[in-house]
Amino acid sequence: MLLSFFLENQKIQIFHHFIPKIAVSMLKPKVCQVSSVHFALDTRIFYRLAQSLKKDYDVTVIGVHPRKEFVDGVEIIPFRRFKNKMLRVAITWLLILRKCLKQKADIYQIHDPELLPTVLLLRLFRKKVVYDVHENIADDIFDKPWIKNKKLLYKFFNFFEKRVASCCPIFIAEDSYLHRYESMTSNVHVVHNYPDVDFFNAYLNEERTGEIRIFYCGILLFSRSIMEIIEAIYLLQKKDIFLHFDVVGELYIDMDEAIDNLKYIKNVKPYIHFHGRLPLSEGYEISRKASIGMSLIHPMKNSMESYPTKMFEYMCIGLPQIASHFPLYKSVVEDHECGLCCDPMDAEAIAKNIENYLTNDALYRAHAKNAIENAHKYSWSTEMANVNRVYEALLK
Repeated sequence: MLLSFFLENQKIQIFHHFIPKIAVSMLKPKVCQVSSVHFALDTRIFYRLAQSLKKDYDVTVIGVHPRKEFVDGVEIIPFRRFKNKMLRVAITWLLILRKCLKQKADIYQIHDPELLPTVLLLRLFRKKVVYDVHENIADDIFDKPWIKNKKLLYKFFNFFEKRVASCCPIFIAEDSYLHRYESMTSNVHVVHNYPDVDFFNAYLNEERTGEIRIFYCGILLFSRSIMEIIEAIYLLQKKDIFLHFDVVGELYIDMDEAIDNLKYIKNVKPYIHFHGRLPLSEGYEISRKASIGMSLIHPMKNSMESYPTKMFEYMCIGLPQIASHFPLYKSVVEDHECGLCCDPMDAEAIAKNIENYLTNDALYRAHAKNAIENAHKYSWSTEMANVNRVYEALLK
């Protein structure tokens, strides 16, 4: 009798635990955003797509994350990223496929080139899939120093990507490689990685006063001119100009060691603040005290043809910026007069631009004002309309 009561009670508890999830699933189609490389709280995947989609869909994100949990109404399914790149390429697609099939979603949106086999197998299981290309991966192969046989991998990648293009819609984040995918399929849609202007309005600061601070939020690689920015700080110190550098992003060991080995590290270290990887809201909370945003990337084929997302984020919060002197970047920063451009590998040029802002208050204020006035031209709401159209067509 006691055992019977206990079992019945457990059934009731389990039933009540799943009622909300069952109710949501009955009312809304289920969408699964999938990545084995990106963090589950990635800006495009979580803050743009998942947060926008959750109004009309039951949204799950499979991504790199420490635990299974619900975040802002979105279910996070954790995946442990392999540190070994070859191992990651060899078996990740199969492990992710298993997680995907468990979700029984109506639509899967795949975000990594390593998961092209997963896309094809999901289609084999008659699942509806969207392949989301964040950058020009094909050309990016030739910029990866750790890839040995680049030509062979390029051919292998093309083989899989052409087959994916023939069986599902493709989203791309930039216009620069639209021609590549239009040669494969007519079912390709540009979904720029523009910011959610409403989200960033909370961090808008029109009166940036106090101590001088420069700000960077993003992945920390040598190609992001971190070393050159630190050298620029040192060069300014020699002119009795002292400023702080707030860096939001994951600091990898090789860069950490390179910074510690700088001959002038004792001079600059008290002024460099690594905050680690933070949720977007916490990262931009730090930006409230910033004076200048940094959008510097070394010249690589992929980077020269792709906008850095932070460029538009800085505009939303009224933060004048220093960007790489690529024609694509100039078309935004210089045409809207919201920042200065220079060679991203020239520390002296970076220092000169920082000094230009510090000594020309009228220029600084004009660029801050122009950034705010032009931010709406690069809004996620416009891009989300393209996503919704494709999703609605898939569910018909």
